[in-house]
Amino acid sequence: MKTIRILLAAVSVLVSQWTFGQNDSIPIYTIMYNQAPEGFDYPLIGFVNNAHGNHKGAQIGFINTNTKAFTGAQVGFVNSIGDYQNGLQVGFVNSTNGPVKGMQVGFVNSSADSVNGTQLGFVNTQEHESTGLQTGFINTSTKKLNGAQVGFVNSNPIEVTGAQIGFVNTTGKLSTLQLGFVNFADSIKKGGIPIGFLSIVKQGGYQAIEVGYNELFPYNLSVKIGIPALYTTINGAFNPDFDDEFAVGAGLGSNIAVGPVFFINPEAYYLYHVHAENSITRASFNFGANLSPRVQFVAGPSVSWIRYADDYDVIDPAFSFYRERFDENDELIVGINAALRIQLSK
Repeated sequence: MKTIRILLAAVSVLVSQWTFGQNDSIPIYTIMYNQAPEGFDYPLIGFVNNAHGNHKGAQIGFINTNTKAFTGAQVGFVNSIGDYQNGLQVGFVNSTNGPVKGMQVGFVNSSADSVNGTQLGFVNTQEHESTGLQTGFINTSTKKLNGAQVGFVNSNPIEVTGAQIGFVNTTGKLSTLQLGFVNFADSIKKGGIPIGFLSIVKQGGYQAIEVGYNELFPYNLSVKIGIPALYTTINGAFNPDFDDEFAVGAGLGSNIAVGPVFFINPEAYYLYHVHAENSITRASFNFGANLSPRVQFVAGPSVSWIRYADDYDVIDPAFSFYRERFDENDELIVGINAALRIQLSK
């Protein structure tokens, strides 16, 4: 029996080598190579599976190819479909020349058309408008994205009307949501909002440099970047009267317009007292005015919660409207701040 199986395997290999590429209208079933013409919708299970024309069913092997549309499942190391896919591709490399209406799961997933299903892998690419989901380390979509990209790097050069969620998100026009550490958009439409540590919008964004004064630190410098509705502020503060003069931190703010000149400007941020290891959580409710297209003035009350490190001297503000020490480590101070901003964005 063992000898017979070896002979059958050898014959199968020889037949596959002889018939490969000779006549694609002949069904071939061997151990190494399977071939199915159009209309031969039976499962292909082998090392290399090749279906010509439109095909339905399953291909399970190391290399699976289909020259036209495929409905069913391809499971292998390399899977390729010449037209649209309506089903499942699972492999190391999955490629479809037409639209994807099912799912691609692999290390590299590629569609030369739209994705109306899901791409799940390390690298996902699609070349036309998408209403589906890309989830991976790197996701790229070359046309309008109506679906979602979730990954480390998400890229779309045209427009995002769905969502980008990742460490780095880039798009041409933002109409809905970017959520990440770094967000970039050429322009933004009404309803678009980037949320992240650093959000850069070239047209319609907000970038400003601020110098300010408050009851704890007479010298403050901060950078504001994002959009007027929600921006990130990166802060540095200095008080020469403190034993440890410097503090650094970051937070969030918003400019809410009240007419063409005035606006309301709530802000909240966290400061770390560098050497003393104290933490200061600060919230302010500012009122602002546009002095010119580039210059803004803001001022308003603020509340600071100071969490002292163990065995550290109390911080004495220059002034305060209210001050309450709750225990050795916690203190509340109500004060005021004022600042001048130079707006860098148009």
